[in-house]
Amino acid sequence: MRTSRWLPWRYGIQARFLPLFAVFVIGSMAVLGATLFLNQRQITLSRFEQDTHDLLQVLQDKGNAYSTFLARIAPQGILSHDYLLLEDYAEELSTDPDVVYAVILNHAQRPLTHFLKKSGSPAQTADAVRVEPTQFAESLAKARADSSLMIAKRNIRYNDASLGTVEVGLSQAKIEHNVEQLKTSLEQELRRIAVLTGGEILLALVILILLSNWVFNRLVARPIQALGADMVRVQSGDLGARAHVDREDEIGWLAHGFNKMATDLQSHVRKIEEQRLAYKETRDYLANILDNSADMIATTALDDSVVEFNAAAERILGYYRSEVVNKNSSSIYCDATERDRLYATVQNGKPVQNAETRLRRKDGKTIDVELTLSPLRDNAGKLIGTICIGRDITRAKAMRRELIQAEKMASVGQVSAWIAHQIRNSLGEILMCTAELRPGRDSAVSVRHAHRDLTNAITEMDNMVSDLLDYSRTLSLHTTRVNLNAALDGLLGAHTASGLNGHHRIERAFDPNLPEVQIDVFKMEQALGNVFKNALQAMPQGGTLRVRTCRGPEANQVSVIIQDSGAGIHHDDLPNVFRPFFTTKPGGTGLGLAIAARIVEAHGGSVSASSTPGNGATFTFILPEASNS
Repeated sequence: MRTSRWLPWRYGIQARFLPLFAVFVIGSMAVLGATLFLNQRQITLSRFEQDTHDLLQVLQDKGNAYSTFLARIAPQGILSHDYLLLEDYAEELSTDPDVVYAVILNHAQRPLTHFLKKSGSPAQTADAVRVEPTQFAESLAKARADSSLMIAKRNIRYNDASLGTVEVGLSQAKIEHNVEQLKTSLEQELRRIAVLTGGEILLALVILILLSNWVFNRLVARPIQALGADMVRVQSGDLGARAHVDREDEIGWLAHGFNKMATDLQSHVRKIEEQRLAYKETRDYLANILDNSADMIATTALDDSVVEFNAAAERILGYYRSEVVNKNSSSIYCDATERDRLYATVQNGKPVQNAETRLRRKDGKTIDVELTLSPLRDNAGKLIGTICIGRDITRAKAMRRELIQAEKMASVGQVSAWIAHQIRNSLGEILMCTAELRPGRDSAVSVRHAHRDLTNAITEMDNMVSDLLDYSRTLSLHTTRVNLNAALDGLLGAHTASGLNGHHRIERAFDPNLPEVQIDVFKMEQALGNVFKNALQAMPQGGTLRVRTCRGPEANQVSVIIQDSGAGIHHDDLPNVFRPFFTTKPGGTGLGLAIAARIVEAHGGSVSASSTPGNGATFTFILPEASNS
């Protein structure tokens, strides 16, 4: 609302009411005037039509009278063959200006009189009205074809015998002339009525609009302006301002309501100030709790933007509060999908307790945290965001991992040692028996094949024992700085020389600017070699093995990406490919990839697998860069 003392006139109710009122009144008056004018016009036109009909009726009556007269006297001339008498009667009737022709026809429709006015001849001149008998038939036909003539006919009868026909043609020109004059007079009268009516309506409109403006200004505009002035005082901070009430109409009711509102507002402002002071004390108390908590505490809004970020969160994640507040929290989480799942659970009204995930620090390092997320609601119980409380469990998780691994290795080592001892005792006896049973050259083919299969089985068992011992043995790394591209190139060369057939192809895509890594070359070659071996075995009919190196995915890390074009790994098998003794290959031990993962993790890295069935599998090794110290 505008805070000026008076509103500009163009924004007022009066400025909008008067044009609308004027349009309404003008429209109403225009409709009324038009209705009156059209009604008067209709009445006048009805009178005009009645007068025209009366004139035509007079002419029709005259024609009937003339034709009746000739029909009554015509038998005398026809029976006596006195056609001159008939001609005199026709000529006498034609002295009437309205009569164009009067003709008596016999029963064969031949004219007995030949009297017809020539076109344009004055009726008072006897010589001028005669038409030559030779031209009479043609002139009569033209006169009959004239649509402006009114023709009256009567049959000539004598003692029930038909002697012929009387035909009188009367001109309507005089009537049409009179009608045109009458029509002109009527139009002038209608224009006069329209001008007078319009002027009176316009004068009434001007008076009505001016009077309405004065009444509206006195009864509505001025009281509202006074009430608006009191509202401006309240807006400016004078909560004690009250409107003067001296009326009991709608304006007075509005003033009473304003005064009550101002009183309630003054009371509410006083209460709000008291609540503000209490809220400030509570907020300061909660802020101290947040800042002095050892755990990360953060709140987010429904759009996932960070609202609160305590000092412990700043210390653990390395961000200043101003760097994350009002920004999306997804940049802190390493796994956006897991983060969306956690927040979706909370936004559905369910808390999440002790959820382990990984967060990204400002310096790019990742930490393991344990989060508890709860719905944040307002006083009405409406969900407005999420409360997140977290603890850094990176060291605890690493120690727990090492403890589990140590316990697992101890158990596996004990079992492996016992299995290796038992198997190798048996293998010694089997090998001795196999040597004794070696067939000679003259032995049957089936015997030699059986001896070969037995030997191969013993070899596979020996390989299994070796893999098991490698997995259970405690890793001792002897690291050195190496160029990973060169190590990979040499390893691929060895596989090219020993394990590839003519249908396999190796594609290299090495980053020439790849930094060096600190690794145990022999152990890492064993890990990579196991993956290469699996990739080649996944392409028995040939295919392409692609090996790529690059920086990332995070700072101070490098990646080795190995991709084959084989059948791929089934979706359900992907989570288990690095588990010991899991295999989908006949005769496989299930320890190759487990050993590879163990070696990479011992170097502080990680290994992952992805696959789309039918489109091959991809293994990604992530290793830390060699430190500069």
